[in-house]
Amino acid sequence: MAEAPTLWLRYLEELRPHLRGRDHRGKRGSLRWLEALMSERGGRAGTVRNILYKDLGSPEEKERLYGVIADLYREAGLTPPPPPAELFLESARKALGRDKRRIFRRFLKELEAGGRPQMVVVGGPATGKGVLLSALARALSALPGREPVLLNLGGELAQALVPLAENLGVGEEVRGLLAQLSPTQPYILQGALAQEVLTLLARALNGKGRPLLLRAEAEGTLEGLPLRGPDGSKRSLGAWLEPFLKALQIPYLAALSEPPPTLPYQPLSPPSREEARRFVRERLPHLPPERLEALVNQAGRNFGELSRLVLLEAAKHDPKTPIHDDPTLRPLLQALAAFSPEADPAFPLELLERALGRPLERLSQAERALLDWVGEGLVRPSLRTLLPEEAPKELHRLALGYFPKENLFRKLYHAHKAGERRILLDLLQEDPARLALLPGLWQEAQTWPKEDLEALAAVVVRYRAVLGQYAHPEAEEALRVLSQADNPTLRTWARIKGAEAKADAALYREAEELLPPKEDLLHLDETAQAEGLLVMAAVERWKGDYERAAVLVEEAEALPVAPFLRDRVQLWRGLVAKDLGRYEEALAALAQVGHDPLLLGRARYQMGDLLMRLGRLEAEARMGEGLRLLEEAGAPKDEVARVRARYATLLRRLGRYGEAEAVIQKALAEAEDPFTRARVESEAGILEAARGRAFEALGYLRRAEAYFRTTRERPKEARYRHLRTLFRLGAAYLLLEAGQPYRAPFLGGLSAPTALRLLKDLLQEIPEEATDRYTALRLDTASLLALLLPPEEGAPLLKPFLALENPYLRAQARLGYAEALARGGGYGEALAQIVALPPLEDPGLLAQARAVEVLALLGLGEKEAAWQKLEEVRQGRLPEPFRFQLGRALGRFCPELEARLSPGPWALPEALGFHLANPD
Repeated sequence: MAEAPTLWLRYLEELRPHLRGRDHRGKRGSLRWLEALMSERGGRAGTVRNILYKDLGSPEEKERLYGVIADLYREAGLTPPPPPAELFLESARKALGRDKRRIFRRFLKELEAGGRPQMVVVGGPATGKGVLLSALARALSALPGREPVLLNLGGELAQALVPLAENLGVGEEVRGLLAQLSPTQPYILQGALAQEVLTLLARALNGKGRPLLLRAEAEGTLEGLPLRGPDGSKRSLGAWLEPFLKALQIPYLAALSEPPPTLPYQPLSPPSREEARRFVRERLPHLPPERLEALVNQAGRNFGELSRLVLLEAAKHDPKTPIHDDPTLRPLLQALAAFSPEADPAFPLELLERALGRPLERLSQAERALLDWVGEGLVRPSLRTLLPEEAPKELHRLALGYFPKENLFRKLYHAHKAGERRILLDLLQEDPARLALLPGLWQEAQTWPKEDLEALAAVVVRYRAVLGQYAHPEAEEALRVLSQADNPTLRTWARIKGAEAKADAALYREAEELLPPKEDLLHLDETAQAEGLLVMAAVERWKGDYERAAVLVEEAEALPVAPFLRDRVQLWRGLVAKDLGRYEEALAALAQVGHDPLLLGRARYQMGDLLMRLGRLEAEARMGEGLRLLEEAGAPKDEVARVRARYATLLRRLGRYGEAEAVIQKALAEAEDPFTRARVESEAGILEAARGRAFEALGYLRRAEAYFRTTRERPKEARYRHLRTLFRLGAAYLLLEAGQPYRAPFLGGLSAPTALRLLKDLLQEIPEEATDRYTALRLDTASLLALLLPPEEGAPLLKPFLALENPYLRAQARLGYAEALARGGGYGEALAQIVALPPLEDPGLLAQARAVEVLALLGLGEKEAAWQKLEEVRQGRLPEPFRFQLGRALGRFCPELEARLSPGPWALPEALGFHLANPD
């Protein structure tokens, strides 16, 4: 295949196979199509042919055509080819003054002719050395094999020379030579070592063969020492570099701030105002004219200042802009990175002036642009994205000594960054939550002395315990360190935290075995004593001794504990009160949790769960708040999944099945632990049973039942979850065999053999524990079982639950009992049970009450009153699924209602269901 006559046409021919089909311009990739696209971009269609085939056209049209071709490459998923070098020539002509254009053109011309141009230019800080080098760098980058090596020298030279050496493959040798430098050496030896570094770099650059673009300030240091020549005398940076430049056998352009001793050079003149405008316009083509003029006015005729201002402007839009390479801006950027953490960005100007060694009045315009004045002598970075990730430790030590002791965050932050370990540990022991600001510290500390490592281990354990992350690798490693400590107090405390971890995993027997005797707690400080008492309370709660658990929590509450533990004490006080049925006390204690975000989220969730168990509608707001707080606090995924699944249960009980489905699916995606996933699947199964999807329900419940039946994890909790899943399996079979979704209202007279067998067996298996959840499970099981039994057998099952303390469970039992009475013909007694109910908020209970009420009224011959109740339901606020189910349930028992409905093909249950569900 013949080579394309121009670079332009070659670019297009490589692109054409990726441009298939047609659009409104014609065949994609054709000449006419490209001409039409060029016109749409504001270009002249007639120039396309000349550029492609003859390389003829104005620079503006060539730039526009290249832009079109580059965009098409990107649309095709390809990397655009480099711009033709001539485009850089044109842009350089726009940006550079006459003397710099001449140097630029001569360098490129010699290079393209196969020569080896070696040029030195000299100019002060306002003459545009960087502008010239930047223009050359862009032009050379477009030439294959001519990508330049860039070297910017000023201040401490090792910061630039070491990275260059590493890129050239001689990093180890250069670092070795620099390590030999010492202020106690003879000057001639310092000079010899420095020149050996330069010789090594020159040899490596010659081996690479790429052009060098070098910029150098007037002065510099090497490893903090003055620059010296081979004779030991002090040298300016330009003089120090001269032997290095003479040793180079590659093309180079060296832009120096002072003339070299013997090398020929060309002086650079300061820019004109128009040259400054062209420079800014070339670098920032989309800058508004008024902003362009502002930058030129700000810099005056100082090209160095202008280039830095342009660099800052570009960095605001492109984070990859190499702003840190500028030796003038680098010290300020490092100081800002050290003194302005994101959590506390403002800091005193006085500290900055100390770090820079000069007052505010001596800062350049570009440096001032990096600062945002906050007021009262405080400054902060104007744009954080410009800051380097790390800063020298010396700056952090300066800040550590500057800030007063009261500024705890600053002390902690700068102590860590400066490597001041004792100060750091003291601050962390005051508040372990501060460890969240120091990720990776535990790994860093593995080489610390034993005493310091043990001190940090205690902090790590407390921090992870507050988060509930007992199984976190850091927590486990820290506990191992503490358990092997020489100090017996530390070992005792490690046993308490180990027991706390077991209790959190519901392994209460193992927790009890780990706990030290209660009298051993007296050797610990008050905070550690309280932690031990709370674990003991957890164990007593597991045993079912709620009174004893409450006493232990009260003892912990009476101790003057550290602030980070107070929320946890209140959380436990709420939990034990909830267990004892002291619901208002529980809600009051949980409401006092208000500082630690994670514990606050847990408390709000527990409040929502308790309110849900009481049938109160404000449960949704509390549980939703708890879920949000847990997510924001970074709670473990499995904890969030459990709470989210419980929130889905609340939505199900409110009849909001679509929302519940979305929430439960998210919980399933989050659950990582198999135990948690099985728990969420069990919740998903009962949701599907409520939605009327029997086989989907059975699918979820089959997996959950198998897991809880066979797992050895958390045996007591697994036992409860297995029994609860068996109940839900019974509900799913009630749907499959009798068509009754797990949705209020529930009316009996149903036939479901498998459900009957499952529920009968389950009622015998549920332990006779006085806990709220086992009581609720027994009631749920008895309620469903009563629907499958004759009323004279169902009513006695529910009668024992009528005296329960929990008002929601008591109302549920009363409604189930009333349903059995009404189904057995005891209409008056059934109505009496409805009248005795307290005000109800829960929509499921309201739906059940209306169903029994209507059934009893019809049984008593009060047809108009019964129909009026149904019309009230139709126009009321019961969720649509409950209204539909109310119609279906009553339709099985009340044939006389058919006359009230419009004729149609529907069976009475569904006809009445649709009538109630659709009020319009």
